[in-house]
Amino acid sequence: MVLFPLICAFLMPIMAYFKKEVCSYITLAITGIVFFIASYLAFVVIPGRSFVFHIGHWEAPWGIELVVDPLSALMISTITAFCFLIALFSIKTVRMEVPLDKTGWYYTAYLLLLTGMLGLMLTNDIFNMYVMVEITGICAVALVLARGTKEATEASLKYLLLAVIGSGFILFAIGFLYSVTGNLNLNYIAAELGLVKEYYPYLVWTAMGFFLVGFGIKAALFPLHLWLPDAHSSAPYASSALLSGLVVKVYIISLVRIFYQVFGPDMLTGTPMGTLILILSSMAIVGGSIFAYTQLDLKRRLAYSTVAQVGYIFLGLGLGTSWGLVAALLHVVIHAFMKVGLFMVAGTVYFQTGKKNVLYFSGLGRIMPVSMGAFTIASLSMIGIPLFGGFISKYALAQGSMEVEGYGFVALVVLSGLLNASYYLPIVWQAFFTEEKRETFHLDMVPLSMMAPLLAVTLGLVYLGVTPGRMMTMVENAASVLMFGP
Repeated sequence: MVLFPLICAFLMPIMAYFKKEVCSYITLAITGIVFFIASYLAFVVIPGRSFVFHIGHWEAPWGIELVVDPLSALMISTITAFCFLIALFSIKTVRMEVPLDKTGWYYTAYLLLLTGMLGLMLTNDIFNMYVMVEITGICAVALVLARGTKEATEASLKYLLLAVIGSGFILFAIGFLYSVTGNLNLNYIAAELGLVKEYYPYLVWTAMGFFLVGFGIKAALFPLHLWLPDAHSSAPYASSALLSGLVVKVYIISLVRIFYQVFGPDMLTGTPMGTLILILSSMAIVGGSIFAYTQLDLKRRLAYSTVAQVGYIFLGLGLGTSWGLVAALLHVVIHAFMKVGLFMVAGTVYFQTGKKNVLYFSGLGRIMPVSMGAFTIASLSMIGIPLFGGFISKYALAQGSMEVEGYGFVALVVLSGLLNASYYLPIVWQAFFTEEKRETFHLDMVPLSMMAPLLAVTLGLVYLGVTPGRMMTMVENAASVLMFGP
């Protein structure tokens, strides 16, 4: 599953040399095959089992382990599903936004990014995790740069510089852990750390802080989010959906693994680290929403909204409770549905009308009812209206807050829903209930390759909101393994 897209990525420039237009279809086929493999592995480990593979038949702690457990199964199935849908969506949009002679290199970066994310979710070796972090980060920068405009170049440079700083913090933290445990395998680090952490308290706390800063930069945790608005708004629409829906999430999941699997939930809640995460997440929820409200460019509004949504995930992580962790993992998946769908709508609107400014969306619901209907459903989910996916994760987050008697966090979740409504519902109102001139009602004039993945994501949001049981089972199994061990 990891090697297949890696090998195909390096074949993509060769394919592009002969026929550039075929690259998107080859990428679609590759992501479809990888999604099938990931779905099978997820089905195998759903009951709570794990699958372990030793690279080169060298067992831990000497060799690198790849582990498919409930958490990694949940993530690889999510990643591959959305990479397939975004690849389908990109067939038309990439031709519109990326120079034709760069198409092969765009899909090379796309497949390498998929490789990095899958490797990051499967590895049980902390240094191999760092390698995958670097692959993912470099390829994400390349996808931002793909448009070749001045804004994209500036945004990608800012992204690259901050990503390098984040990588430095992560590498130092890995060095600290290796110096006191002598291991790189996560399980062996956790076992050794349990014996020596009392002798090196400041070093262990420093390592936790460095991990938080390093992964916080890469996941755009407020106020370390400075790269995200420019990067997401300057990238091609397919890249924006990929970055916001998936890339920032794999860094969060990596941090979750380190904090819960290596340091343990007791160390997270028993030190100021948990309090610090709660403070930063609260700032993210409020600050990201306020900044989103002030944006008129739709992609920048969605980008700042991602900052706020990352705050939800870190809030669940910082609570250190079972329900808090369930809420965090659940929101990782549901936010992928919401944000990928919203960026796809932004792409269809730009494809048909060329509009980016939300002030000019009046009457858009009559000429693009499918796209704006999908936008409405995703917006209601972001707000947290019942029967939509976002309500489920916000309800779980409120439950997690109640476990620690954090009534202020429950109020924060409610307030954030109102803030979300303040910058999503006006767009819906303009599209359906105001018109500058009378428009004849007709369906969207958008290719099926763009409309089909948008409808799939939208129906997924409704399905998760109405029948969340299967997803809750997977998330609860994943949280149980992290909290209490396999």
